[in-house]
Amino acid sequence: RPYGFDVGNSERGNVLKGLDLGVEGMKVGGQRLVIVPPELAYGKKGVQEIPPNATIELDVELLSIKQSPFGSPVKIVEG
Repeated sequence: RPYGFDVGNSERGNVLKGLDLGVEGMKVGGQRLVIVPPELAYGKKGVQEIPPNATIELDVELLSIKQSPFGSPVKIVEG
C-alpha cells in the first residue's frame, strides 16, 4: 500500500532512517530493493512481528514526488 514521507526527516519518526536513506536518488517509477540493517530500522527493540536486531528488506516503487508544506520533497512509495 502507498506510504508517503518527508525525505530527510526520519528524525520525526514517521519513517525508518534506512528507508529514508534508501530512496535517495530515486526517480518516479523507479523500483529498488532497500536492505535496512537493524541500526537503521528497529534496532534492539524490534516491533510487533519484527524481532530485535532484524535486517529488513523492502521492495519499493516510487509513485510520486510532491513538495511538502515543510519545504522538503515528499516521496510516495509502495512496497
